[in-house]
Amino acid sequence: MLKDNYSIKETKGSQKDRNAVVLVVLLIILTLVPKFLLSFILHVQIEDGRFISQESLSHHLSGDILLLTNLYSTILTSILVYLLAKYYLKRNNSSLGLKNPNKIKNYLKGAFIGLLMITVAFLLLKALGLTKSSYNFKNIKVLMFIAFFIGWVFQGFQEELLCRSVLMNYFASFNGVASAIITNSLIFSILHINNPGFGVLAFINIFLLGSIFSLLFYISDDVFLPAAAHSFRNFAQGNIYGINVSGISKSETTLIRTKISGNPILTGGLFGIEGGLITFIIELTVVFILISKIKRNKNYIY
Repeated sequence: MLKDNYSIKETKGSQKDRNAVVLVVLLIILTLVPKFLLSFILHVQIEDGRFISQESLSHHLSGDILLLTNLYSTILTSILVYLLAKYYLKRNNSSLGLKNPNKIKNYLKGAFIGLLMITVAFLLLKALGLTKSSYNFKNIKVLMFIAFFIGWVFQGFQEELLCRSVLMNYFASFNGVASAIITNSLIFSILHINNPGFGVLAFINIFLLGSIFSLLFYISDDVFLPAAAHSFRNFAQGNIYGINVSGISKSETTLIRTKISGNPILTGGLFGIEGGLITFIIELTVVFILISKIKRNKNYIY
């Protein structure tokens, strides 16, 4: 049994007792608000009462502009999630992992972890002859590249605020840390279920990735560490190595153009390398490393 860290103790001390299903539904609705607003602005008709699809948006916004629009829309989602945590759950900033005094140091650690994980996966695929790469420096628009970097920073923070700060500590306050890590990681994986190329291995890998971010949050007690790992991992995939990010189409603004071929079980197919066996091995290794760190720190009780 894992000990409560400071943010979980703060959650127990400040949080109102709210229904878990209602909370999850509310959070999912908040993630859809920017998409509805965008559809309204673009006068896109939503047929049969269904949510606007990525395909519908692509008729109005294409390529990198569409991706950037989605990334920057997470700013609004983050604000809405924070307000829900503050006023509906009555959570304070400490309970959300927003008050750690070592934010900059932790953010740099997270950035290194995120870059390292995806770089190892990329190099292993290259060593196995499953990728063909070419440099794309001459075609890079610097302002666009910077815009993507900032966009991924916002996107990674939003998902970590929702899944780790709010949901993980919510579940931990009622059912313990281990159960909370599993539950929020399952929700994190389910949130990707409509992404192109999503399959069983992708589901498992996203669950493992959620577990890694959860363990990083638990160990550091600082949401900025997993947020950095999340953001820099996605940024490196999409705009350094030129790989699909969770099934999202490749960006044209990438330092390296990469074509992946071979067995989709190894490469992840349309979903990208996040859905492949190489990533599974790497993520499972990282999970064991983080669990070992928790044991060394004696952050558990029998």
